[in-house]
Amino acid sequence: MSAEGDKTPRNSDIAVNDSRNDPRNGKKSSPLESTSQSDSETTQILRRGLSGKLQSRQFPKTICPSEIPRALSKSDLAPIGLSDWRQLMPQVRSMLFDMRAKGEVEILQKGQVISTSTSLDDVHGPIRARLVPKEGV
Repeated sequence: MSAEGDKTPRNSDIAVNDSRNDPRNGKKSSPLESTSQSDSETTQILRRGLSGKLQSRQFPKTICPSEIPRALSKSDLAPIGLSDWRQLMPQVRSMLFDMRAKGEVEILQKGQVISTSTSLDDVHGPIRARLVPKEGV
């Protein structure tokens, strides 16, 4: 949205014409379902970005998940078949929840660590993440 409370979409809020989501072709797929090579490349790019951002913040500082895909340029996105960083947000959030399941990160919402029993599907709205504190911190 262009301003708080304003419901007028910006150009970046409008969905890109994408034949994968065209109701006429009978299927709806994720833009990340292109090829396994692209998926693998995308995962590697995001994993490196997440690791770097998380390592750069000392506990208790957090990252916003959007920092990782927002750091990618359009030329970084084009080879993996994407046109906008927002298309990567579901994958970044999923990766963070996977990292949480492995005990690597904590996920926060409204400044509070969310329970490990809370699933990705149960979390709506902004989240932040940080590395799990090391012993003695």
